[in-house]
Amino acid sequence: MGRTLLFCWLLGMPLTLVHAQIDTSASAIDVEIQVVEDKGAAQRLLNHMWSKLRGYVPRSEQSTSTGGRTLIAGVGGVESTTGGLQPYWKGDRREDPDYIKEVDAFLDAVELADAGKFEQATEALNAFSDSYPASSLDPNVQFALGLAYGQLGKDAEGVAALELFAERYPEHPLVSDANELIQVLRLTN
Repeated sequence: MGRTLLFCWLLGMPLTLVHAQIDTSASAIDVEIQVVEDKGAAQRLLNHMWSKLRGYVPRSEQSTSTGGRTLIAGVGGVESTTGGLQPYWKGDRREDPDYIKEVDAFLDAVELADAGKFEQATEALNAFSDSYPASSLDPNVQFALGLAYGQLGKDAEGVAALELFAERYPEHPLVSDANELIQVLRLTN
């Protein structure tokens, strides 16, 4: 067994030495390195960010009234003998017609983006910002603008919108996602 291994090693050794020789007579080889941008990865990240944003989007009464399940997280109010329990939510603006109009305008813009109409979505989001400059939805609008511009390949505008978002709302839960997306958009630019 030992002789067989020694014999196999001796047979393989000259081949190893032949492959290890360096040809000094060969001329220099030109090497071209190309950076290939992965637009697919950026698009996947943008799609993922849209899904995260949807978690921070309020729902209007119209969109929740057709749902099949009602969940109650907490109830406050006064019990009376003349009727059922009347819930009261501090700061509840669901019955405020101006707030309903504001939320619906934002949801319309998001629906345009969901339908892949990103040019129209950016127009609607910019119009929303002009119409509701002090809106509580402004963080969502700025983040959505960055995503929509990114989807359109307008990386500079997307970066600007996301930087504005991160500057105005440094405590927002999506700031780290915005910073990640800023880096990706800068690389693809």
